[in-house]
Amino acid sequence: MRLFVTALEVALLLAVPLVAVVALVGIVIGVLQTVVQVQDQNVSFLPKLIAIAAVLSLGGATGLSLLLGGKAITNAAINMAANVQTLN
Repeated sequence: MRLFVTALEVALLLAVPLVAVVALVGIVIGVLQTVVQVQDQNVSFLPKLIAIAAVLSLGGATGLSLLLGGKAITNAAINMAANVQTLN
């Protein structure tokens, strides 16, 4: 059960910054489109893509270290998989 909780914590720590930045960029672009009166859905795609690339480049190393060793979830999952006995 503890492994599931840790996995959920790691997933949230990895996903929340990306979702928050994309939401913020979407709101800003939406307001700008409203002010300029341009209602094209393709306009907001490139800024969101650039924002995701920026977040991944700035926080990618931290996320990778969190995933691989910070909470030791990978090691715990491998150890649990190694201890699983086959059913006969």
